[in-house]
Amino acid sequence: MVRILANGDIVQDDDPRVRQSTQNRGTSSRPVRRRPFCGASPQDAARPGERSLLSDINQQLVNMGFLTWNLGNQVVEPVMSILLLLLLMMVGVRGLLLVGLIYVVSHLSQR
Repeated sequence: MVRILANGDIVQDDDPRVRQSTQNRGTSSRPVRRRPFCGASPQDAARPGERSLLSDINQQLVNMGFLTWNLGNQVVEPVMSILLLLLLMMVGVRGLLLVGLIYVVSHLSQR
């Protein structure tokens, strides 16, 4: 097998540079700070002092006058409303219904 080094070189597994890079990675004392991704659970994203890009955009849209609305027991944020409108323009009503069906099926399969 081959490995790809940080500088982009493709080398064999037994190359000394591969062993050196794996040893350096294990001795790194730099703390790793990870931000939650879009699919993170609300508990992961609710760390004090951390804000996501979507929450910042939502806050700016609310400040500009966009409203949040409820769809059943789900709160639809302004950025999701804009994304739904863009999706509607790109794929039409049938595509939007297909996306809604996929969401419902995936939501029910998680239970």
